[in-house]
Amino acid sequence: MSLWPPVSAAAASTPADRDRVIDAVRGASLVVVVFGHLLLAVVYWPEGEVPRLGSILLAYPWTQALTWVLQVMPLFFAFGGAANALSWERAHARGTGYSAWMWGRTQRLLRPVLVYLAIAAVAAWIAREVWGEVAGPLLGQLGVQLWFLGVYLVTTALLPVMLAWHRRSAAAAFVTLVPLVVVINVGTTILGWPLLLGMANVVLVWLLLQQLGFFWSGGPRQSSPRRWAAIGSASLALGLLLVTWGPWPMSLISIPGDRLDYESLSLYGWAVGVPGYSGEYSNMFPPSIVLLLQGIALVAVVFVLRRPLTVLLHRSRVWWTATGMNLTAMSLYLWHVPAIMLAFVVLHLVGADPPTEIGAAGYPVPVQAGEYFAWFALLLAVFVLLLAAFVTVFWSTEFRPLPWWDSMPRLGLTGSGPGPRAVVTALGTLVLGVSFLVFAIVGLRGFPTETRYWSGVPVNALWGLIGVVLGSVLLRMAAARRD
Repeated sequence: MSLWPPVSAAAASTPADRDRVIDAVRGASLVVVVFGHLLLAVVYWPEGEVPRLGSILLAYPWTQALTWVLQVMPLFFAFGGAANALSWERAHARGTGYSAWMWGRTQRLLRPVLVYLAIAAVAAWIAREVWGEVAGPLLGQLGVQLWFLGVYLVTTALLPVMLAWHRRSAAAAFVTLVPLVVVINVGTTILGWPLLLGMANVVLVWLLLQQLGFFWSGGPRQSSPRRWAAIGSASLALGLLLVTWGPWPMSLISIPGDRLDYESLSLYGWAVGVPGYSGEYSNMFPPSIVLLLQGIALVAVVFVLRRPLTVLLHRSRVWWTATGMNLTAMSLYLWHVPAIMLAFVVLHLVGADPPTEIGAAGYPVPVQAGEYFAWFALLLAVFVLLLAAFVTVFWSTEFRPLPWWDSMPRLGLTGSGPGPRAVVTALGTLVLGVSFLVFAIVGLRGFPTETRYWSGVPVNALWGLIGVVLGSVLLRMAAARRD
């Protein structure tokens, strides 16, 4: 396999009937996330002390409005749903069973993840032994990007059921699940229900956004630009109304210290409870009704622009770029967090720390905007070089077979019917989903022995790593066949 991905060959061999918008939207959404994370990160790092982490969204609150454009993960789930729906229908037509199909969707996705976790876990252990607590905050960020994988696998596993529901009634899932999302979200934000109960929305909200992708291959009525313009406008207006007059924060990306605005509700005599998690709240985790509404609006924009986007993506240079993003998408997504962390470390070691200080809220903020963004240009250059190096080394892990992972399974449920296989597949997916959420919460901080607590629940990175291995084995076993 060559050093560079075969972008030109892949772009030239694209089938004429391939839906290029689906590919481009998924690839572009991950690239936006990569550079968005770099833009948002603010670090205060005095010599010899533990680094303090913050966000540009805290330093300049007006930038929180930009998250309504930068929060693009709804696009990935919606158009990932569109791609997976086409894949499932083709597999079903060929007679491929559910467990084999799910393994096929998981096998390439997890291959680079296993490589990443193996390397990151060893690096985190060494960093902990050498630098101790000084490395803790940075190591805690090494798993934040993995939340997406856990939720995406769960929504993909539920796709055949949700797609069948969509085929029977396109509106039924929304009529049933949106009120449930609202009740759970209002309960945890206003009525003081335990935040752990709100974790149900981690599945429900992203499941509903996946459901939007099923309309992409529908008839003219389901994909009408006028219809989607109306849906998107109404969703955006309602979301902004909730943020303006309700307790939900403006930011659609998690930021340290973000709190609900209970005073706005008290003005209207609402009974207001106590926040479930140290007074902090995020529209992102667990996802709120506001995030769902923004996601619907964002997906609607792509539906409205479907025709001009299709024309644009048939230009050779544009499609070459989109193909390159997709060939390296998982490598970009996985390794961008280590690249960000290393960029800060490199600049710290050479004495080029960011011009930041601890603000009134107790989090790092730039000393002066002009000076900070001049320094940020240096950070961006170092980050791009590091990320390019990571992608050059690891992009092939998305395609290169692993010795055990891609060999013919010898141990499997060869004598079982589709029912037991589906149960094992569901169990493996659930284990993977929970394990990746563990990494999202604790990262690799203190690996392998440190246990931290989230909303009273103990989490440990080693447990997450064991869970990823166990869940992967279960999926592989369920898909194994004698033939």
